[in-house]
Amino acid sequence: MYQERSIAPAVPVEDLEHEVKYVVPAHVPAALRTWLGAVCRPNTALPPAFVDTVYYDTPDLSLLGEKIDSEYLKTKVRVRWYTPPGPASARPAGPVFAEVKSRVGNRRGKVRVPLEVSAIELHGRALHDLLWIQVIEPLRREAPRLPGRLAPVLALRYLRSRFVDTGGAQVTVDEGIRLTATNIARLGRHGIDALPIAVFEWKGRQPDLPPHLAPIVRFGARRGAFSKYRECYQLATRAL
Repeated sequence: MYQERSIAPAVPVEDLEHEVKYVVPAHVPAALRTWLGAVCRPNTALPPAFVDTVYYDTPDLSLLGEKIDSEYLKTKVRVRWYTPPGPASARPAGPVFAEVKSRVGNRRGKVRVPLEVSAIELHGRALHDLLWIQVIEPLRREAPRLPGRLAPVLALRYLRSRFVDTGGAQVTVDEGIRLTATNIARLGRHGIDALPIAVFEWKGRQPDLPPHLAPIVRFGARRGAFSKYRECYQLATRAL
């Protein structure tokens, strides 16, 4: 298992952003967002939205293996779209993107490609449908070193709130994280389940949080490596 290895980012490591993650209890995001609104500023260009994400992997789950083994070099491949919250949030909206995200330690880089397919076409479509294989071809043209034989493994949804920190660093709070679908050809069927946590992420040019964000620990936050893909995979397979 985990025979195919990850790909290195196409830019120098020193040019990659740092990504710092904290896990917080699922009941605190409202208070956390209020506090962040006082020490940062809301990202008005990117307002809160539900994020639907489909994670891809190789037949031997090599990308998942990198996360489980906490390897220094990791890759994520995913398709995602963003839907504004509100009465119509159950109906997908907005453009669809394919992404490959590379991590070197706690630094990250991303290649994102807009797709011609609509969110409505993809929403609710079974993950073993061949369309999911076809839609990432534009990403392969931009990132030709992607692993071969990629296919969807699972889908998840969460609500993302964005803030801008000092110096332009990006801050996000992801809450209501839940597994929404699995590829029955790979994991079998599984119901909708929620993770008991939310995630705070800081993305910037320094390796640690700035001092004015250190009080995040008062919200029960604990720093550590965290993967939504890994956690939802483990949630899906727990009952198998």
